[in-house]
Amino acid sequence: MSTPAEKNAKVLAVLQAEQKPIVPTEIARRINEPWCCNDGFAMSAPITPVLRRIGAIRHKGGLYTKPEAA
Repeated sequence: MSTPAEKNAKVLAVLQAEQKPIVPTEIARRINEPWCCNDGFAMSAPITPVLRRIGAIRHKGGLYTKPEAA
């Protein structure tokens, strides 16, 4: 099981690699680990609290970008 710090780092890495806003489900799909995917299906529910924790910026339509300080 990943620690909260490891999850933060993985979500932040996806956001930093992306140039445009991205939905939580796509972040989960790219991470592709058991804590955010169930039977091969990416889930946004485990990603959303991590996005809040790291201070990701939410945009219209449920899209996110990396925090300003990152």
